[in-house]
Amino acid sequence: MQGSIFTAFSEMIIEKMGMSAWNELLESVNPSSDGVYTSGMQYDDSELMALVAALSKKTNTEATELVKAFGGFLFIHLFKASPADVSHIDNLKDFLTCIDSVIHKEVQRVYPHAYLPTFNYEETPEGDLIMYYHSKRKLCHLSEGLIESAANHYHENIRIAHPECMHHGAEKCKLIISFED
Repeated sequence: MQGSIFTAFSEMIIEKMGMSAWNELLESVNPSSDGVYTSGMQYDDSELMALVAALSKKTNTEATELVKAFGGFLFIHLFKASPADVSHIDNLKDFLTCIDSVIHKEVQRVYPHAYLPTFNYEETPEGDLIMYYHSKRKLCHLSEGLIESAANHYHENIRIAHPECMHHGAEKCKLIISFED
């Protein structure tokens, strides 16, 4: 996993809970990197999952909720650092539908070894956007947090339904984004 994800996670913990909480997490997990993460490096996915599990235990909060909250925190970091120019996009739906074909394509060009989730899209007659998420990492809850934070960025109100999930045996996750007035 890209080091920038780890650095953002550490920033979130330090900002929300303090440096001592971050140090406690590192002590409980004893990561191979010693907790010194560099944005451009790659780290084992299990290291982030261990940090989330330790945080879940420490805060008595479900890991899925923590991952979703991290997605909300992570959005602005990824948006600002995106190698793709998305400055011309002025609404959430257009932004979401360009993730796979524009943003991830450019990320892959800059970081050829990055493993990225894939998205497929459908639009319902009611105007809802269905996003099908697939990744071996199964970080669909991170995607929910990212989408909610993107909605805030575009000043749009949404609801997200997650009726099919890889964590419950589905081949891919189905996220239904309903746009509210």
